Amino acid sequence: MISDKNHTKMGHHIKAVILDWAGTSVDYGSMAPVIVFIEVFREKGIAITPVDARSFMGMAKKEHTRKILQLDHVRRQWIKIFGNGPDESDVEAIFNSLDPKLAEVACALSEPIPGAVNFVEDMRSQGIKVGTTTGYVSSMMERIVPEAHKRGFVPDCIINSSDVPGGRPLPYMCFLNAIKMDVYPLSQMIKIGDTVADIQEGLNAGMWTIGLTQSGNEIGLSHEEIQTLDMNELQHLISRAESKLRLAGAHYVANGIWDCLPIIDAIEERISNGERP
Repeated sequence: MISDKNHTKMGHHIKAVILDWAGTSVDYGSMAPVIVFIEVFREKGIAITPVDARSFMGMAKKEHTRKILQLDHVRRQWIKIFGNGPDESDVEAIFNSLDPKLAEVACALSEPIPGAVNFVEDMRSQGIKVGTTTGYVSSMMERIVPEAHKRGFVPDCIINSSDVPGGRPLPYMCFLNAIKMDVYPLSQMIKIGDTVADIQEGLNAGMWTIGLTQSGNEIGLSHEEIQTLDMNELQHLISRAESKLRLAGAHYVANGIWDCLPIIDAIEERISNGERP
């Protein structure tokens, strides 16, 4: 449930909140990209681990593919099988294979994370707009968005990595959200995401940032898997994820979107006191 006992519903200065999709708003644990990356590389005879797949999470998926191919152990496997290192044509081939598979899996895993639907409703009740950014491209999101809408997650704006010249950590998706929603200044906007790339995107856009630990990529476990963990083990994983996100520059860190309402109020107060991100 959302931790909103002390939520005061201010929202006089905050203009908009920009949410990530997988691991932040839907797909608890950001499972879909990992499943599909492992599968498409396996089809090439290349073994990658969940850690390999998660290391570049948050980036546009073509750049994500390129980064995996640049990993030393992946490159060595590729040379052993194909006789030479992967080139840009291989990036394109893997990405083209990834696209339909990821759309299918992500569509099946588009259940909103607990608290996400209520969060959007709460922002709207305060006159705060809700935009989104994602490393997915338009062809993937065409299937994912209707499924999320059916489940009640309906943001005001959806910008994909294919809508801009470059994805995260570049700030262009945040800029386009601001343009589409007619919101200014960006120093009165908040970016919420579960990856280092999300935090970098928000900071590069000049926004406040909130990093998410428990529901996201840094822990990388489904909601069901989280429930089976010993509390000490879970706290260790949360602390490790928090350290990584804070090191990336996150202004605040929370376990999940269900814990963000009091943070929104804290940022609202800081803005009202003249602070900027």
